[in-house]
Amino acid sequence: MKKHIFRLSLALLILCVATACFIACTTTPSTPDETTPNTEVTIGDTEAPTEAPTETPTETPTEAPTEEETTMEEITTEAETETPIAGMDSGVVRDGTPKKYFTIRFDDGTTQDQQVIDILKKYNADCCTFYINTGLLGANWTWVGQTLGMPSLSHLRYTRRELQSGIYDGFDVEVHTSTHPSLKNLTEENVIKEVADDAKMISRITGIIPVGMAWPGGDTEFNETNIQTILANTDIRYGSCTTRNTQKGLGKFSLPQYFMTWYPTCSFSDADSMALLQEFINVPCEEDMLFFVWCHGYELDFYSSWEKFDIFIKTITEAAAKDDSIVLVTNAEFYQLFKDEIPAWK
Repeated sequence: MKKHIFRLSLALLILCVATACFIACTTTPSTPDETTPNTEVTIGDTEAPTEAPTETPTETPTEAPTEEETTMEEITTEAETETPIAGMDSGVVRDGTPKKYFTIRFDDGTTQDQQVIDILKKYNADCCTFYINTGLLGANWTWVGQTLGMPSLSHLRYTRRELQSGIYDGFDVEVHTSTHPSLKNLTEENVIKEVADDAKMISRITGIIPVGMAWPGGDTEFNETNIQTILANTDIRYGSCTTRNTQKGLGKFSLPQYFMTWYPTCSFSDADSMALLQEFINVPCEEDMLFFVWCHGYELDFYSSWEKFDIFIKTITEAAAKDDSIVLVTNAEFYQLFKDEIPAWK
C-alpha cells in the first residue's frame, strides 16, 4: 500500500514540474526577430544633392539655399509620380506635310529674361527655351559689362528662390551646365558632373526632365570627346551651338545634321536677323525647314533692341496665325519631333 502511495506522489510531483515548465515557456516575452528588416524611414539616410561647382564661379552666388529648402529637396519617396520629359507634351504632331518650324533660345538665366517672357506672353508665344546654370544662382557677372565697355550692364542670374517662384513656368528650361566652364578643359568626370548636376537641379525646380543643353562659352569650348562622354553618361541628347549654320556648309533654314551640334540660323543680335525672319516667312514651304535663333537677355539691354524683339515676336506669331505651315515650337519640342530622323551624333 505504501509503495502505491509513493508511486502516486512521485507521478504527481513530475506532473507539477512539467506544468510549471510549460507555463514559464508560454509566458516568457519574445525577442525581436533579427532577420526582420527595420522599415523605419530615416530622412538623414537620403543623399543630399551635390551643389558645389567644379570650378569657382567668377562671382559668388548672392543667395545660398536656406536650411528649409535643402531639407525639402532631400526628402524623396519612391511613391512620386513619373517626372515628365521636356518637349513630350506639346500636342504638335508631324502629319507628313512640310512645315516651317520656328524656335528661339536664351542663355544664362539672367534677370532680363523676365522682360523677354513678358513680350513672349504678350503674343502668346511659348516657343522659347531658356538655358540656365543652377550652380551660379544669384551670381552677378559684372565682368561681362566691363568687357563690352558698358560697366552698368547687368548680368545678374536669378536666385534659387526666384526660380522656384515660377519665373519660367510654361516655358522650356534646359541645361547650360552647372557653372558655365569650358568643357574641353575638364576631366571626363567633371564634364559628367557639370551636365548631370545641372539637369538634376533643373528637374527639381521645374518638375520636368531636361533633354538638351546649350554649349557654354560657344562652339570653341567643347570637343568630340565631350559629346561622346555626355551621350554615354547623361540623358542629354542635343547640344545647341552658336555658329551660324551657313558657316558650317548648311542651308539657312535647313534641319540640323546632328543634334549634338545643332547650329542656329542666326543670333537675334545679328544685323540681318529681321530680314532672315521675313525671308523665312515668305519662302514657299516645299520641305521641312527650321528658323532657329539664339540670344542672351543682356544683349537686348546692350543693343537697346527690346523694341526690335517685340516686333520680331509679333511678326512670327502673326505669320503663324495666317499660315498653318508655320509651327512654333521650343527647342525640346523640335528635338522630340525629329529625334527618330536626325541622329544625336555620327
